[in-house]
Amino acid sequence: MVTQWADTVLRIGYTWTGSAQDAQDISQTALLKLLTSPRRFPEPEQERAWVIRVTINCCKDWKKSAWNRRRVPLESVQEPAVHLPEPEDTPVLRAVQALPENYRRAVYLRYYEEYSVEEIAALMGCRAAQVSTYLYRGKAKLRAMLGEVV
Repeated sequence: MVTQWADTVLRIGYTWTGSAQDAQDISQTALLKLLTSPRRFPEPEQERAWVIRVTINCCKDWKKSAWNRRRVPLESVQEPAVHLPEPEDTPVLRAVQALPENYRRAVYLRYYEEYSVEEIAALMGCRAAQVSTYLYRGKAKLRAMLGEVV
């Protein structure tokens, strides 16, 4: 299960934090919840949605934690016990990271995780029309940012 979901969980953590080390911490927490949970799902899509929701909740917890708000960056980091894949650093990923939070989440879930607009609305807790607006505006901002790069 860890190998199946590690990459997805890490990428979600990275989109929230912008740091590979913080994303690995979040991944560890989310994967531990996955392993220790007694929940089993009849459909793979239900399990996938649950894993993504748990990861997003871990990211929210990380963002509001006192540790995150008061920490000082470390210069050296030890290797993690489980080697998680490093996200690729591409101009497109950097542009997606630069988007406002709601646009970034909608674009990530739509184009990286291939969720439908309705599913994204359920995950983000808003209406489908609002998700469509986030996607439209996010793509427009990406076009403007990447027009200079491409």
